[in-house]
Amino acid sequence: VGRTQKEGMSWDVAELPVYAGTERKNSLVGGASLWVLSGKSDAEYKGAAAFLNFIHDPKTALFWSTNTGYIPVTKSGFDFMKSNGFYDKAPYKGREVAIASLTASEPTEITRGIRLGNFTQIRAEFGTQMQAIFANKVSVQEGLDTLVKNGDAILDRFQQTYPGKTLP
Repeated sequence: VGRTQKEGMSWDVAELPVYAGTERKNSLVGGASLWVLSGKSDAEYKGAAAFLNFIHDPKTALFWSTNTGYIPVTKSGFDFMKSNGFYDKAPYKGREVAIASLTASEPTEITRGIRLGNFTQIRAEFGTQMQAIFANKVSVQEGLDTLVKNGDAILDRFQQTYPGKTLP
């Protein structure tokens, strides 16, 4: 919006609304993750530790967020960016709302994250249906029903990919 903003146009960033009387919960994080697996050499673990220390550095968070649009993955990174005025001006103004959304409440069994086969495809389907709902192309119920139907089909495909397997 900011890059296409016309003179006199005013806009801002906000969290999605919740129904009156409903307690706001934190949003789910997107799903990208890094793993350090067992069975590696000491040298590989030292390399992994050095990399994790690098991405944990607040200056790396600033570089990464500035160049990719991603949010910082540590509180120290967010605090560093905030104290240096990162969120005070365009094009970064408003990005702190993502952090507020992710930290709106203490994580629970339901809100601490999701581990789901073919998660990225399900997330894409969720986005498609939410756009259709918000654009008034379908009713809320129709969009959610379609999401369930298509999401179940995606999960069925995942299950067929790993028949008889117990995944960690």
